[in-house]
Formats: sequence, structure tokens, C-alpha cells
Amino acid sequence: MPDTQNPDGSRPDLVALIVEAFARAEISAERRSSTEVLIHLPEAEPFLNDYAEAVRNAREYPDEQYPELASQVVLALMRGFRERGVPLGTHYPPRTSDHARGALLAVLEQLGVRARFLFPNVLEVETAQGAVRTDVGRYLEGLEDASIDAAFDRAGPYAEALTEQIRQIAPQDDTSAGRLRSRVYPATALPHEVWDTLVYRDFAEGLRETVVIDAPDSVQPLNRSALGSMDLTEEQAFAQAVAASVAEEVEASEVDLGGAAIIHIGGAQPYTAAQAHVLSRFLGDAADGALVAFPVREVVLVHPLGKGHPIMAMERLQELAERFVADAEKPISAQLFWWHPDSAARSEAEVPDLRPVGVKVDHEDRSVSLYTSDDEFGPLLNRLMEAG
Repeated sequence: MPDTQNPDGSRPDLVALIVEAFARAEISAERRSSTEVLIHLPEAEPFLNDYAEAVRNAREYPDEQYPELASQVVLALMRGFRERGVPLGTHYPPRTSDHARGALLAVLEQLGVRARFLFPNVLEVETAQGAVRTDVGRYLEGLEDASIDAAFDRAGPYAEALTEQIRQIAPQDDTSAGRLRSRVYPATALPHEVWDTLVYRDFAEGLRETVVIDAPDSVQPLNRSALGSMDLTEEQAFAQAVAASVAEEVEASEVDLGGAAIIHIGGAQPYTAAQAHVLSRFLGDAADGALVAFPVREVVLVHPLGKGHPIMAMERLQELAERFVADAEKPISAQLFWWHPDSAARSEAEVPDLRPVGVKVDHEDRSVSLYTSDDEFGPLLNRLMEAG
């Protein structure tokens, strides 16, 4: 252990104690002078911090408080960086005046649950199956300046509900492999630091396809760390998950909305979006592909291009998707996508070629605005309208 006394033995060496505190927080730091410390950041250039002012201020405190002062210096630095999204150190330490986060951690501890904040809105909870991360932004709403009593009033029920959810989490081991499914979420559903721990891939613009474990009472995203115990690669996990999801029972019905054919694919489970991997089964001869929307987890909406006026079909499908989204508690997206016909040649496990499109029709001005960055889609619509 380094000597934390000053050379003359008068007072503890605060800077040496700070370097020790950095090491405990798993932060790489090197002392460069009597008061300067070089601090290394994740995926960024290191920076030099001068603690001369902290050393001067520490003279007002007794020697035995120096280790705590050093610890607080490091915690404050971690807090500041993690508030900006930089994962410096081990976790996000709430301020002593932060009653909302403090109350939640205290209640969870009383319930026998070990937890810590990784980022201001992200809580990491230890379970028998490993660490679980959850966004607690909804709990924190309105508690920014809450009193201790108000914070504990909300923290109690929230912590109890969270503890019950944890108890229902299915173990992620080799026995889970047979219960893998594929579920599509909006990319905004989770913070990026949580996404990084999961098995997911981009499905379409704004959407992510995630491997989950299907349990009787819950759907649990698969932690990337569990792949080893399952003896699976990410590609194999997706192949199993997609195959099981497209095998789930769904019902498809076709209706005519204002001269446009709309296919409604519905299932009683949250994995219906996976049917986009095998959409050819529902399209018949659709050489130009289809318009597709994934408004909610149980429904996929499809218009086979060529079966009705394309602009009218886009408008109807868009309106229908928006109604589903407005009525859903946890919608996916009202965005329309062009399911490119080349998707039919892809394997079941591959992501289909989904390109975002949209339309705005002004019936009074008799004008149409098409929204797409795809070079093929506009000419395709022109050809379909001319043919019609």
C-alpha cells in the first residue's frame, strides 16, 4: 500500500488517497505531481486533473476524515461523467440530497435486494441469474426535489413491484435455449447502455430485433453473457429465436380499405413481428414487395403493392397503424416500411430488407408528399400508378 502521509509526516497525503480511491472505483489513474493526477477515460483521451484546491480545503478537516474526502472526490467525478453518459468507474453514485434514488436503494436493501445505479435512470439489480438492468425513469418522474417522506412513499410500492418482477425472471442457462423467441422493440425502449448487454440487431430504422426468453409469466431479453452457457453464437441464437417465433400461431385476414388490400396478421403472443422474416407466405405473387407496419407486438399490417392504388394504400395503412399505436399501452411504431422484394430470397434467419417510407396527402390542395430516402421506391410508385 502506498504511503499516504506527507513527507514531513504532518498530515495525510490526500492526493495519494485519491489515487487509491480511483483504483477501488476501477478507474485507471496515475499521479503526475504533488497535486496532479492523470485520469484515463473509456474510449477517450486521458485528462490531467489538479487537486491543489482539494488539498487546501482538506486542511480544515481532521486526519481521520481524509480517506472519506478522497472517496467523495472520486465519486463526484464519476457522477459528473455518468450524468453525461460516459461510463467512468463502477457505477453512478447519487448525491446525498437525492432522496428519490436514495430511498429506492434503501427500500431495496430492506427487501434483501442488492442494487446500484449505473446511470441516473438505469438501475442494476443483482439476481441469482446475474445482473439485471432496468430503466427507472418513470419512477423518478416528479421526484427531482422531493422530500424524504415523499420519496419513500413512492419508493416502497415501486421497490416491492420490482422485487416481484425479479423473482419471476427465468434462469438464463442451457435450459433456456428451447424457449428463445424473437421480439421487435423500438430502439428508444431501453437506454444504450442496457442495449449493450443484450442480444439484439437492427431490424429496420428505429426498430431492434431482440432475442428473448419466453416464460409463462414474462418475456425476458436474453443477456449476451448467457450465450456461453447455452453454447450458442449470436447468429445461432437468432436462428433459433426466429424459427420458434414464426412457428407461433397467427391468423391472417385480408380486407379492402377504400380500394386497397390490407392484410392483418395477428397473434396472441408478442412475437408477431417475426412474420416479416417469412412475409412471402402471406403475399402470394408480390413482385414489387409490400408496405408493412409493426404498430403493436401482436399485429403486423401489410399491403401487397400492386393490389390497389399505392398512394391510397399508403395513406390507409398509415392511418390504421397510427390508430393501433394511439390505443396501445406499449406500441412499437406507426412507421411504414417497404418490404423490398429481394427479402423473399433471404433465409428465414436473415433480417428482411425494410426501407422506411411515408406519405402525406392534402386532399384540399390535391397534393401528395412522399417521404423516403430510397432511390427505388419513388420510381416504383410512379410505375404502379401509371399501370393502374
